[in-house]
Amino acid sequence: MLLKQNGPQDIMNGMAQKNRELSMKIDELTTLAENMAQAEREYNMLFAEKLLRLKSDGNAITLCQTLAKGDRVVADALFKSRVSEAIYDAGKKKIASLNTSIDTYRSLLSWYKLEYGQQA
Repeated sequence: MLLKQNGPQDIMNGMAQKNRELSMKIDELTTLAENMAQAEREYNMLFAEKLLRLKSDGNAITLCQTLAKGDRVVADALFKSRVSEAIYDAGKKKIASLNTSIDTYRSLLSWYKLEYGQQA
């Protein structure tokens, strides 16, 4: 926690820890992006296949979309796609939060430098 810092070395240690967390989260975000893209691709393929089957069975195209979205397999694929997108978005927000924490540590360090310079 930032408020518990006792001096410049504690701030530097905290900043280093946040930098490590940021690096790990950026690496993780690549995997999350791949998962999101794969889930979206799976949904799109299943949805298109179901539309074609429904249309070839003689259903009206306007009805086919509603029926395809109601299919359990297609709906599950859409659910997985949306969940993976939400997880990816949460990863991006965590990265933004880590960047804010690092900026706060930098500000604290600058403040300590100013205070130390005035005391000397």
